Amino acid sequence: MKHIHAQLNLDSLKPGKAQRKKEDNLIKELRCSMQLLRNCLFQNEECKMAALKAHLVPVLHSLWPWFLADDSSMQIALHLLCVYTANYPAGCASLCWASGGQSSFPSARSAAGNSLMHYILKLASRVSNDNSPVQQVVFCLISNLALSHDCKGIIQKSNFLQNFLSLSLPKGSNKNSGNVSTLWLKLLLNISFGEDGQQMVMKINGFLDQIVEMCKYKHKSSQHLALLILHNICFSPANKPKILGNDQAIAVLSACLESNSPAVQRIGAASLWALLHNYQKAKVTLKNPSIRRRIDEAYSLVKKSRSYFYLMPILTFHH
Repeated sequence: MKHIHAQLNLDSLKPGKAQRKKEDNLIKELRCSMQLLRNCLFQNEECKMAALKAHLVPVLHSLWPWFLADDSSMQIALHLLCVYTANYPAGCASLCWASGGQSSFPSARSAAGNSLMHYILKLASRVSNDNSPVQQVVFCLISNLALSHDCKGIIQKSNFLQNFLSLSLPKGSNKNSGNVSTLWLKLLLNISFGEDGQQMVMKINGFLDQIVEMCKYKHKSSQHLALLILHNICFSPANKPKILGNDQAIAVLSACLESNSPAVQRIGAASLWALLHNYQKAKVTLKNPSIRRRIDEAYSLVKKSRSYFYLMPILTFHH
């Protein structure tokens, strides 16, 4: 791949049809190399370590202008990065380093916005609503990277998450989600696994209202993802006053207790329990007669059902 990059650089200085054909052949060779490397890296940490030492990320960074000119190559490169970063924190962190040298040390991290991580976020912002194959892969990649502390920091500073608010939600009775919504929800779920991410998303003005609306989706998978995000942000002490002050959020969580799905019941009950934990003010809000009735009804129902052992410890929180 380094050799192909050197050849592409040389050939770009020699215009003409013959050179164009040669460049096309080099791009085909590059695609094959990336696909082969992707297969080698799949669930293989030893190979990922070798790729890290061989400076895979700086090489891909140097090839980025050619990827931008060719969606097919970009898609393959993003697939390669998805495999490389999966369950490999060191690989994720390497995307935050400066592009200038071939250094494999964290001291080479870039604060100037020229790391591959910055370029990936710029690409994702450009395709954030176009429902293209590149969009799907780049969101999968960022979902991997969102589990890394270093990458999460760049995501926060880039204001990339503001694009979530421009997502057009279905109106009226048509509450079916699109592919773009699902991609965003999967990304936000990964961000919300840690308390730093839970606070990060809540700093986005309008985020809570948007997630609450998405909890009303008819599409079960998307609704479940949105509920899990709402569930996760309930665990951050800094978020509790905002959530308890949002009537729609509390209504959604309490309505979960009346769901026919034990999984949804568990999410709702665990979320309310999390809000109550070490927070006296929550008890005042959750003593609302309507919420109390739903808790009591759910409590009596689960005693008769198979969900008893899963839900009973959660639903006894109000006693």
